[in-house]
Amino acid sequence: MLKKTIIALYTLIVVCIGLATIIEKFEGTPYVSQHIYGAWWFVLLWAMLSVTGMYYMLERRLYKRLGVLFLHLSFVVILIGALTTHLFSFEGSVTLRTGKSVTAFTDKQGVKRQLPFTLTLRDFKIVNYPGTDAPLDFQSIVRVSSESRNEDLTVSMNHIGSADGYRLFQSSYDSDAQGVTLGVYHDPWGIAITYTGYLLLLVSIIWVLFSRNTQMRHLYRQVVARQSRLVVIGVFMLYSYSAGAAELQTVDREIAQKVGSINVLYNDRICPINTVAIDFVTKLSGKSSWEGYSADEIFVSWMIYYSPWEHQKLIRIKSKEVQRLLGIDGQWASFSDFIDIYNEYKLKKPIEAMQAGKAVADRKGLLEADEKYNVVAMFYQGEMLKLFPYHLKGRGVMWFKPGSQVLPPAIPLQEQFFIKQSMDYLTESIVTGQRQRAYEIIAKIKLFQREMIGDYLPSETVTRAEIFYNSINTLRWPVFLSLTLSLLMCVLMFFRYRSRYLFVIYPLSLVICLTLLLSLRWWVSGHVPVSNGYETMQFMAWAMLIITLVLQRRFAIISGLGTLIASFCLLVAMIAGGSPQITPLMPVLQSPLLSIHVMTVMCAYALFALITLLSIVALVTKTPNNSKLSTLNSQLLLYPAVFLLTTGIFLGAIWANVSWGTYWSWDPKETWALITLMVYAVALHGEAVPAFRNPRFYHAYLVFAFLSVLITYFGVNYLLGGMHSYA
Repeated sequence: MLKKTIIALYTLIVVCIGLATIIEKFEGTPYVSQHIYGAWWFVLLWAMLSVTGMYYMLERRLYKRLGVLFLHLSFVVILIGALTTHLFSFEGSVTLRTGKSVTAFTDKQGVKRQLPFTLTLRDFKIVNYPGTDAPLDFQSIVRVSSESRNEDLTVSMNHIGSADGYRLFQSSYDSDAQGVTLGVYHDPWGIAITYTGYLLLLVSIIWVLFSRNTQMRHLYRQVVARQSRLVVIGVFMLYSYSAGAAELQTVDREIAQKVGSINVLYNDRICPINTVAIDFVTKLSGKSSWEGYSADEIFVSWMIYYSPWEHQKLIRIKSKEVQRLLGIDGQWASFSDFIDIYNEYKLKKPIEAMQAGKAVADRKGLLEADEKYNVVAMFYQGEMLKLFPYHLKGRGVMWFKPGSQVLPPAIPLQEQFFIKQSMDYLTESIVTGQRQRAYEIIAKIKLFQREMIGDYLPSETVTRAEIFYNSINTLRWPVFLSLTLSLLMCVLMFFRYRSRYLFVIYPLSLVICLTLLLSLRWWVSGHVPVSNGYETMQFMAWAMLIITLVLQRRFAIISGLGTLIASFCLLVAMIAGGSPQITPLMPVLQSPLLSIHVMTVMCAYALFALITLLSIVALVTKTPNNSKLSTLNSQLLLYPAVFLLTTGIFLGAIWANVSWGTYWSWDPKETWALITLMVYAVALHGEAVPAFRNPRFYHAYLVFAFLSVLITYFGVNYLLGGMHSYA
């Protein structure tokens, strides 16, 4: 009866918090905070689960296995900390203007509460990335005054201020940058109790992982004794389409590459024109090149010989409805196809109707086509060519487009002339075939940039590294090749053939290449590449390959399956994992905890993916020995996977506490990470659930459990939103 009660409570909590994230999408965060997460019945569910769980631990004499006992008790301590926070903490916000003092803040219910000190905003500043307008940090200098203290606190992103038990964190700022809104949070005991639970949890995880007398160590011995080879055979087909193109006036490839090495300000980041060109061509055609022309050639040639390029069919339109509106036959359109005989934009009326809230056919297709049109429009307006920087006193660094006619009078006439005329001279040199003169003008533009803002510009080495990174990162065939070879490895495993080249050297070569790619991105971007969907999918592939290399000698089945999962991760990154473009980190992501948190979680997801594939193998295989080995492998990998996810979650909680003053906010991403943890934790307690003694049920459950990982990683980003929707 006790066991059934625990299972019922556990299941009910998982269902409730899952439904809450969906309700939040429609009713808003305040509604679910009040009616679900903060409701008395929700607190009661957790309390009942804790009490019954502790009683069950005593009944099962878990005190004889101290590591396992402390592991479970750590969750009880964390829940006690959460309850303490719920009962005794309060939060709100305070609005400050420069030079003015306040002594109270407004809580979440709109009630004024007195502060034990006086707050005065002394200064607020936005710290930008060097040489750009992209914010790196928001910093408020606040004077805290009371009978016992009189000091200044710096409150910024990832650095909260603390005074007399009150935590102050950056929330927003006024448009004139003369005022800020700070979050105020007071939790006298909950944070300390919760952190104690985190520490106990970490110690318990290490204890269980390295103890000799645990279920995990027992599973390891069984796996080593029952080596075998299994396979999953898949089919993969490649389809490519190439539109014909007539002979065009193009810029010499070498000159185009030289132009591509010039730095510009693009998307709030200083980068070479080559990066801009690749983004331009990819947004239009879906690929980084077209008809044998490189992105640099297309970009520079279109800039100079714009009329013939406007008629080239290099813009891919997938929507049948948009194809009809543009009057084109097939998927490929030219820029001129977007303009009618009256020089009007053909999609103007349907776009306006859509913006007015009227029903239109294929809304998504219209938006995609309109974006492509506006990409070319931005190109013509010079928004992609902010070439000329100038450091203006009191205004920071400003970037100007070629030919800018209205320039600040503070810029000397000689520099103004260069900004207005240099690109015209470069165009003239290219058109008239004066190659050497073109090289000289390119060199002068680079020299101008160095003289104006030399300290802010990337070095020549970094610029070359980014161009090299772009050249290899845009290649698609290596991903398809790795997927094909991984499938081949699985086939060879099926026929009990193991080639040293394929099963050892191939994964090693793949991990070396991916390490180079990630290292280059890290070097160029200036931050660990785990900040968005594209980067985390590549990191997951890298983590999966490392796991494969570490385990493949002991567990033969992992050799093929690990590289297969890694290849699929690379495929997802290439197709749908997010934008490959390097962008500045948002201020809130400027924390070393980000890298540790994301890497830990992604390693857990990599293991969950491997476990899922092992379960599929077990479900389709008809050999009892193979099925048993898959089960043992799955059970063995489940422990580190769950422990890594657990560690990643509490690292994320610490990061949130440092950045936003509170360690848990029931954001959809963190909520679904908790659901994933709870779903997989069930499989670790198979001895308590009779159904898990049936191997087929166990593996079917794990295949189903992977849906929670997919929802956490993809579903939250695209469907539910929240603070983590950038990840």
